[in-house]
Amino acid sequence: MRRKKKEKPKEQSGKEKLFKNPIKSMETTLISASCSLEGSIEAEGTLIVEGSVRGTIKCTSLEILENGRVEARVEGENVTVAGDFEGEMICSRRLGILSTGKVLGDISYGTLSIESGGLLNGTLSRFKAEDTAILPFYKEDNQPQ
Repeated sequence: MRRKKKEKPKEQSGKEKLFKNPIKSMETTLISASCSLEGSIEAEGTLIVEGSVRGTIKCTSLEILENGRVEARVEGENVTVAGDFEGEMICSRRLGILSTGKVLGDISYGTLSIESGGLLNGTLSRFKAEDTAILPFYKEDNQPQ
């Protein structure tokens, strides 16, 4: 009687992944101090501006560094300004203006933080959190405890 040889498991090639990464890596894009850009930028991750940008920007997070200058229409979740911004901004979550930051224009934001020395001038509107449950401050008398 012949015995069958046990088959060895097939080796996986180096290109195949054993596990999928559940955390999506976010890209960071830097516009350096010596760079001047005019046009449209769309980035899934963080955009850091140390130079100057004119046009439209759509990204997850935008950081305008102290020497950075942005004249644009911006859509993002989180925006931090340490340099100069002028234009229209739709910031769905947090807008932070640092002590060296200057923001001029039509601004929509979720939450706002301004350090002492930061400048904000323009038309402001705050997003309302529609999907946040509001709990009553006092219990109503007709509810069982």
